[in-house]
Amino acid sequence: MDFTTKEGNAMSHLILTRRFGQSIVINVAPGADPEQALHQLLRDGITVEINRVEHGNVRVSIDAPRTIQILQVELIHS
Repeated sequence: MDFTTKEGNAMSHLILTRRFGQSIVINVAPGADPEQALHQLLRDGITVEINRVEHGNVRVSIDAPRTIQILQVELIHS
């Protein structure tokens, strides 16, 4: 889901579930200007919120600038 902050900055909202030992990778999004991505990252940061922990699963919400890509490791290696 995409949204805009009150300052007008484009952000993405991702919700995913991870289990023990699973990872995510955070990079500059393909096609994004790395300098712009760094500027947005320094301005807006990345917010990670743990929404729920149960039965060995963790539900995580991540808000990041749209110039930042967040992937589950298993999607990279598949």
